[in-house]
Amino acid sequence: MTLMISCTTPTTPEIPSDGDSTSLTDNLEIRQEMIQIINQTRKANGVPELPVNEALMNAAQACSNRRYTWHHAPEEGQAAAEAGYPYGFGDNLTVFTGTADAAQRAADNWINSPGHFQTMIDPRCDCIGVGVTQYDGITYCYMFVGIPNGVNFYA
Repeated sequence: MTLMISCTTPTTPEIPSDGDSTSLTDNLEIRQEMIQIINQTRKANGVPELPVNEALMNAAQACSNRRYTWHHAPEEGQAAAEAGYPYGFGDNLTVFTGTADAAQRAADNWINSPGHFQTMIDPRCDCIGVGVTQYDGITYCYMFVGIPNGVNFYA
């Protein structure tokens, strides 16, 4: 396997070829609600709320569009780098059946999982991006939180 990294203009992330893709701007209402819930959780746990970072929003949406059901670290790192985010980051993924109350269900899944919760409230983070894709009655959600002193090995 050869890994090539270049400084060219970011390419559109690969998405499933079944014709039911989600653009980087779809599901904005759900995504904004998810950020609000995450920031409320952070504030309730004594850490600052996070501003939205467009690069991380695009990276998280690109990954949710791929409908992953487990983490794909190289692809996640490449998505962040291709979207223009050059630093380290933490990320959470959740997938569940149904599309109702997606933002709350995603946040609840992360809150109720110790490792995911720690990523949500990590005080090293300085920005956030989220992605949501709903396909065939299943919801795929990603949260990327920027860690400016961290390294993205794919950037």
